Amino acid sequence: MSGELARGTARAEVPVRFLDLSMGGALLILPAPLTVGAIHDFALELQGALVWVQAEIRHVRAAERGPGFHIGVQFVGIDPQDEKILREFVDARDAKN
Repeated sequence: MSGELARGTARAEVPVRFLDLSMGGALLILPAPLTVGAIHDFALELQGALVWVQAEIRHVRAAERGPGFHIGVQFVGIDPQDEKILREFVDARDAKN
């Protein structure tokens, strides 16, 4: 083995709190910042259904109150069946407001 160090990335499950959710993306709070432009997989639990989306990190800023970071994401990939569940959730929530 040469003197070069191996490099890689780690994947981890981190609890996320959603401040806003739409068909196009979300605003969430995470305990650590993410890199703008990176794409991550997110699992959304919507009324007992688990929906997976791929999202691009669009902006990151320190939370104004308390620890953590506000992370704005744009959805860039979602399975059509998961999209249907997300749409039903968003429509039902919007109908209540």
